[in-house]
Amino acid sequence: MNYKICYVLFFMLTLVLQGKAQDHDWAFGFYGDVQMKSPYPGAFGIQGKYDFLTRSAVQAQVYGKSGYVAVGADYLVSFLDKTKSNFNVFLGGGISQDFYRYNELWSGDAESIPTERENFTILNGQAGISYYFPAVNVSVYTGYKLKYNIDWEETAPDYIMFGVRYHLW
Repeated sequence: MNYKICYVLFFMLTLVLQGKAQDHDWAFGFYGDVQMKSPYPGAFGIQGKYDFLTRSAVQAQVYGKSGYVAVGADYLVSFLDKTKSNFNVFLGGGISQDFYRYNELWSGDAESIPTERENFTILNGQAGISYYFPAVNVSVYTGYKLKYNIDWEETAPDYIMFGVRYHLW
């Protein structure tokens, strides 16, 4: 077996088995998701999370970009006990309301371009991994997200999400 692979496996095992685990229920931080389809549009914002059981949590986020804002909430289930492991694997589902504002193309002689506003309800599913660094009370996570637009009955299965949270209390 290649020695580099052994070192990587040993490092990952050490991270998983590290002694002190998460003991803070509230966390706040940065959230982002990027659609993995050209031109790779991303949206970024803030997020709060509350762990109400050792394997269950709720989170809320507000994120967006120019002409777009989304407000959402998710329920998460972790596979590992957060009090015994800093590493975790999670599944979740949630709902968001997405708000768009854009200028419609106008071909006539107009003094102003009208602004169109639309909003959509989005259901999402997610799967990911996270790691908590107890020395600085920070966790990082990444995962895959699938979004379903209820109004258009359309699925967008190609989002990558990521974030950093600071655990307060």
